[in-house]
Amino acid sequence: MLYLKCTAEVLKTVGLRKEHLAEAAATDAPLGNWYVNRFVADRRKIYIFMSEPTLLSFVLHQGKKPVTVHTLPNMLLGGLQQLLEMRGLPRSSIDRALAPYEAGLFARTDSRSALGSLNDLVHCYRQMIEFQGGLSACDLTAIIMKMNSMPQRKLDWGRSWDIAQERLTQPD
Repeated sequence: MLYLKCTAEVLKTVGLRKEHLAEAAATDAPLGNWYVNRFVADRRKIYIFMSEPTLLSFVLHQGKKPVTVHTLPNMLLGGLQQLLEMRGLPRSSIDRALAPYEAGLFARTDSRSALGSLNDLVHCYRQMIEFQGGLSACDLTAIIMKMNSMPQRKLDWGRSWDIAQERLTQPD
């Protein structure tokens, strides 16, 4: 089961009210539940997705069509698959990452620590995009790869890539 733990801004954007939200439960998925936020860079709406236990993250910018409750989970799954392929993980690891996410529910953010990590990542992504000349000039793939290679205090100075890869290659 996939729980997308969305910030209030994302919930408002996709049109979800309190009565449509689930209580997030622990999951046995290797990459856990995902936090979702939205920010603006170069007047474009950017969605950031972050794995709760690994802090693995990636960003996608919104196209011309609005993001809805139906498209947001697909954005996560497509972006995650692309991220793991870019990293060069074997197909078996990618399948292991995606398999638990057959069905998904929306929930509120429920960890101040994870939300703090997500907000730090938003700040870093925004700064790196701006430093490289904006969305039209930056190498977004390189930024995503660099962000996931940074040591994280919450991970005892481990890197998101290393933690995620370890979780995806462990035997059951």
